[in-house]
Order: sequence, then C-alpha cells, then structure tokens
Amino acid sequence: MNVVALSGTVGTGKSTVAVALRDALLARGYAAEELDVDAIANETTAPPDDPFNERVVVAHLRTMRPHWHDAGLEVLILPRVIETVAQRDAYADALGEPVRVVRIDSPTALRHARLVTRHPPGPERDWHLARTDMLADLLVEAAVQEHVVTNDDRTPSAVASQIADLLDLPTPAQERAQSTTAATASISTSWSS
Repeated sequence: MNVVALSGTVGTGKSTVAVALRDALLARGYAAEELDVDAIANETTAPPDDPFNERVVVAHLRTMRPHWHDAGLEVLILPRVIETVAQRDAYADALGEPVRVVRIDSPTALRHARLVTRHPPGPERDWHLARTDMLADLLVEAAVQEHVVTNDDRTPSAVASQIADLLDLPTPAQERAQSTTAATASISTSWSS
C-alpha cells in the first residue's frame, strides 16, 4: 500500500485536494481512498500534552492497517498537517509503510479568504488566521515534504492530477503483482518455519 500525506498549513485545501486525488487515482485504476484524519483527531477531546490528538490518529491508523490491506487498498491519502519527521515516521510505523509527504501551498491572501469563508467571526476564526501564517513558516522550515504543489487559482482536480503525476506510483497492475509476490513470499516463509 502506498501512503500519501497531503500536508500544508490551514486553508491550503488539503481535504478538498485529497478527495480530488482519490478520484484521479480511481480514474487511473488504483484502489484509492482518502481518510479524514482531522475528523478522527476531533472525535475525542485532546489532552494538554497532545493538542492535535496525534496518539488517537496513530492508534486509528494501526488498528485499520490490516483492514485496508485485506481490502486491497493500493493508495491511502491522508490530508493532515505533518509538522515533523517524527510525526511522519509515527504514521509510517503504524501503517507498516513509508509515508510520502506532499506539501500543498497557497498564497496568504487566498488562505485567509478561505478561512474567513469557513469560520464565522470570533475566536476560532482568529485562531485559524493566526495559525495559518505561523504554520506556513514552520512547514517550510521543517521541510518534511518530498514535493511542494501550489493550490491557487487551479481546480482541485488539476492540483490532484499534478500530485498524481509527481508521485509516479507503480501502475495498478505492477502494484497488484508486488502485493501478490509479497503475500506469496510471506506464505512460503511461514510454511518453511
């Protein structure tokens, strides 16, 4: 299974592009799905020492891993801010697969406009507007990503198509052959033990 995290500061369109990327990959013949990671993180109140509920996210990924493998999922798309290599590696450990990070970037004015549309006036909007600028700088400095893609005046499907091309994934037939070979090797090893 290939795992792709779409990172980026708030307001860059991670979730919207994730759905478009899923659709683009499905159209190319991949068994692909996007997971609303923020929804998982927001299911329970975050403790003070884990304000973005990363432990809940990692536990969910670990629990779901065998189900995704059994279902034949070829590409899992995770729209989520990835701030550190340690965070990326925790996801990879939970999933048993490397996590490739694509950072989505958007101009400041566009991010602010999206956030003003999404959040009514008040403390939550103010927090998101402040967070987007601070986090944008942090993500550039952290440089966890493999690729950076700009989401500005293009459609989500155009951005997703660019990401799909950049990922240069094995063709669905190659992916299935690799999965079959790995499963056969695993069975052979267990029989010889």
